[in-house]
Amino acid sequence: MTVAHLSDLHLGYDGGTGGRGRAEDVLRAFEAAINRIAGLGPELVVIAGDVFDHPNVTAPPIAAFSRAVRRLRKRVPGVLVAVTAGARDTPLDPSHQGPLAVIGALQSVEAASTAVRRIPLAGGKVAVTLVPHLAARRGRALKVGPDSAAKRNVLVLHGVVADGPRARRSACRGAPAPDPATDPVRSAARGWAATVPLGGWDYVALGSRHTRAKVAARAHYSGSLERIGPDPWEEATVDKGFLTARLDTGAVRFWPVEARAAVSLAPVDAADGGTATAARRLSEALAGVPGGIDGKLLRIPVRGLCPEDLAALDRELLARVRRRVAELRVDALPATPR
Repeated sequence: MTVAHLSDLHLGYDGGTGGRGRAEDVLRAFEAAINRIAGLGPELVVIAGDVFDHPNVTAPPIAAFSRAVRRLRKRVPGVLVAVTAGARDTPLDPSHQGPLAVIGALQSVEAASTAVRRIPLAGGKVAVTLVPHLAARRGRALKVGPDSAAKRNVLVLHGVVADGPRARRSACRGAPAPDPATDPVRSAARGWAATVPLGGWDYVALGSRHTRAKVAARAHYSGSLERIGPDPWEEATVDKGFLTARLDTGAVRFWPVEARAAVSLAPVDAADGGTATAARRLSEALAGVPGGIDGKLLRIPVRGLCPEDLAALDRELLARVRRRVAELRVDALPATPR
């Protein structure tokens, strides 16, 4: 059986910094991933949390998810989409199940919003265990293991590998390294650790990291499909996409999905010349960006300008730049000591 693994879709994301079209970027990346997955024809698609950017998401992102699943089901009859709730999908009020309760009612979708669920596939030969954020958060002693009656087991969990005592000891010279087979997985929330060993599963689909990573031989983060979060420039050089895994061989493959390009300029030093110098140096830096700046996420650090000069620079030059890019962030840096 082949499993397609996505996570951290953040449908409904708006960027939070005035970026134009960031919600559309996230939706476009998701639709591109689903179209590519449909061409691969996996039997199982898992989404490891943070399907939506917040629990009070409006109707359009939910409708977009529903349309994508219908298209997938049409091209891959019999496919199952298994979704577990992340911190972003989980309402603060535990009496509310959040948006995953809505999408879980769709045909071919199974979702875990508040409690651990185990979904049988292929006549019970495959078991998919979904551990939502809230279920793990409620119980420090939560223990989840593979289904011994199933031939293959898949774990879907939104959390991070714990930095427990074994991990901290490994930083010391000669200390044993953390063992992914026995070290637990910790929630994205602080202050607790759910005991979920990574060993014994045929595949562990993890979510909460926005960059893909291999944690153990059969345990992976797929990363987000777009460059999102407060600092998307941290992911400027990171390829975005999803993973597929073969449960029999353990072979894992990354499939790229085009994401919005992010560019961070070197700091523009204007301490010795004010606004005019900053504008000239900034224009030179912008002209040197490979492929230009149009449609990109652009960060410009400016060093040594007072607030009044920075405001003038914004009116004279940055306003024109802002109209060309998808998102602009200007970081005001203090002047370099002489």
